[in-house]
Amino acid sequence: MANEVNIYEPRYLARVVETAPPLNTFLRDTFFTQVETSPSERIDFDLVKGTRKMAAFVHPRMGAEIIEDQGYETKSFTAPLLNPADLSTAEKYMTRLPGETLYSGMTPANRAARQLIKEHKKLEDAVTRREEWMCAQALTTGQIPVVGKGVNVVIDFGLTNKPKLTSTNVWGGTTAKPLKNLDDWVGQVADNGFANVDMAIMGKTALEKFVEDANVQKVLDNRRFYIGEIAPRDMPNGVRYVGHINSPALDIYTYTEKFLDDWTDPDEPALKPLIPDNMVLLMSSAADYTMAYGLCTYIDDVSKQWVSVEGRRLMRSYVEHNPDRRMLELQARPLPIPIKVDSWLAATVL
Repeated sequence: MANEVNIYEPRYLARVVETAPPLNTFLRDTFFTQVETSPSERIDFDLVKGTRKMAAFVHPRMGAEIIEDQGYETKSFTAPLLNPADLSTAEKYMTRLPGETLYSGMTPANRAARQLIKEHKKLEDAVTRREEWMCAQALTTGQIPVVGKGVNVVIDFGLTNKPKLTSTNVWGGTTAKPLKNLDDWVGQVADNGFANVDMAIMGKTALEKFVEDANVQKVLDNRRFYIGEIAPRDMPNGVRYVGHINSPALDIYTYTEKFLDDWTDPDEPALKPLIPDNMVLLMSSAADYTMAYGLCTYIDDVSKQWVSVEGRRLMRSYVEHNPDRRMLELQARPLPIPIKVDSWLAATVL
C-alpha cells in the first residue's frame, strides 16, 4: 500500500541512530575530538614524535643543509569490528504499547518507532561503552587489546611515559612525595612528548592517598602563598572536579565510570573502573587525538550484493529462519588514535 510504513528501511534506521542519547564518554569526547571516517576497513595513521634537532650553522657558499624528517611513524591497522545484535519486537507494537490508552492518538509507526529506539539504544550503549573502554586502554596502557571471537591482536601506540612507583615511594608510603612526582612527570611529558599537560585524572585510591598526604595538606592549607585548593564538585559525563594546584599547575579530576569485565572470569563478571584505582593520568586539555572509524559492510537482502557504509555506525535489520525471527544489528569499526606519542603520561602510584 502507498501509505505503508517500513520501520526497518535503511533511511528510517539511520534516523533512529541519531536519536539515541549518549552514555558517559568523558575520555572519548574530551581527548579524541577529531572524528574521521575511512573508506576502508584498514586505517592508516601517523604517530607523531617530535625531535629537538636544531638548525646547523653553514657557510654562505656551502648551501642549505637538509633536515631529515624523523618525526613520525606510519602504522596501519584493521579497525576492530563491533557487531552486537538483538531480536527486534518493534513490529508487535504497531497496534498499542503496554499501558497506552486506547485514544492516545499515537500512530502505529510512532509506537513501533519508540520500541525500535529502545532496542537500538541497547546496542548503541554496548558499542559506546566499548569505545570508551578502548580510549581508556589507549591512555592508561598505550595499547588496545582486541580479543574476541576469532580475533586476538594488540594495537600498540608505543607509549613510554609509564612511570611506576615502588617500595616506600608509593603514594601513602613513608617516603612518598606526590607533589614532586607530579612536577617531575609534567616535565617528562614536556621533554618526551612536547606537550604541556594541565589535567591530572586520578584513580579512586590514588586520589585518596594524594589528599591524605601530609605535604599536600600542608601546601593546600597555606593561606599566605596560594598554591592550590581542594574543592570537589560533580560535573557532566561522569567526571568529578576535585581541585587545583599551582605547582605544578594542574586541575585534578577523578572519573567514576566503570565497565563490566566478563572475560577475565565469565562465571563472576566484575565491575572495574576505566581509570584503575592505583593510576594517575596527566593529560592536556588541548589534546586533539583522533577517533577513527573503518568501513562497515554487509550483504543487501534484495540485491544480494555487498554494500559498504562509511560512517560511525551502521544499523540494519534482516530476517532469519528456523526459527523465524527479525534481527536488529549494529556495526561499528572504532579506533581511537592518540596520534602524538608520549604527549600524555600514565603513572602507577600504588
